[in-house]
Amino acid sequence: MGRCMEAMPEFKLISGEFVAICDGLDIAQPLDDEMHRSIVEVLDHYGVCIFRNTNPVSEQDQLSFARQFGPLMRQRMQQTVSARGIRLTTDELIDVGNLDEEGNIHAIDDPRRAFHKGNLLWHSDVTFDPVRATYSLLAAHVVPPDGGETEFADMKSAYDDLAGGVKQRIDGLNAEHSIWYSRALGGMGDINASIKKTRPPAQHPLVNINPRTGRRALYLASHASHILEMDRAEGRRLLDQLTAHATQRRYVYRHQWQPGDLVMWDNLQTMHRGVPFDDVLHPRDMRRATILETPGN
Repeated sequence: MGRCMEAMPEFKLISGEFVAICDGLDIAQPLDDEMHRSIVEVLDHYGVCIFRNTNPVSEQDQLSFARQFGPLMRQRMQQTVSARGIRLTTDELIDVGNLDEEGNIHAIDDPRRAFHKGNLLWHSDVTFDPVRATYSLLAAHVVPPDGGETEFADMKSAYDDLAGGVKQRIDGLNAEHSIWYSRALGGMGDINASIKKTRPPAQHPLVNINPRTGRRALYLASHASHILEMDRAEGRRLLDQLTAHATQRRYVYRHQWQPGDLVMWDNLQTMHRGVPFDDVLHPRDMRRATILETPGN
């Protein structure tokens, strides 16, 4: 695999077959073609890559780094749900922390707190939109003293280990995904119809094929409500069975965050979820840039 920078060590595998780490990459500097290609190859081969930095990455550096991999998603749902603004300087960064516009911890009844509970469920980012997310880049600024980790699941290996009959059964199946379905599972209260219309459901294949490697991976998420080609109850059972299989401990890595960490992952080959922490006592400041799919990537 590629090198972080001149005279720096290579990307190193740290967990199973799907998590690599790279120390020393200067996120603030533009990537040359070789380094860009190396990062794409690492994510194709593994799925998750940790860039460890001494200090938290600035918003501008995170955005500049992320834009080198494709167009960015803009944050809209938190403003829609809460009828409030955002604390970050741009809507190209998704606020996945627990701080309000004044830097205070969300109140217990803040709608954004309820919205974030959905992040504790296994999911891939943006499966609920027709245009999917390829990569996500999550930067840690402030982490709680206990809890607040992120778990990742390797959907490539989970697919590989399925019985042949199961692979045949799911080939060609499609699931419907809705952000409102997952948020209801997370305990969020009723959302009125006008708000739901701002984010209608989307449909995607149950198996994703990487266009560069041909590798197959399960494409699941808590956003997936049912399988289009099956009876709802039967399809729901299949989704639950596949999720239980794909999130067995042997497929899962738990990341212990340090301020300065920038973790990049491939949403088309992994799932992830947040680990609970005392979110009314301890601040957690995390900011995500999300790359949207374009033809060929």
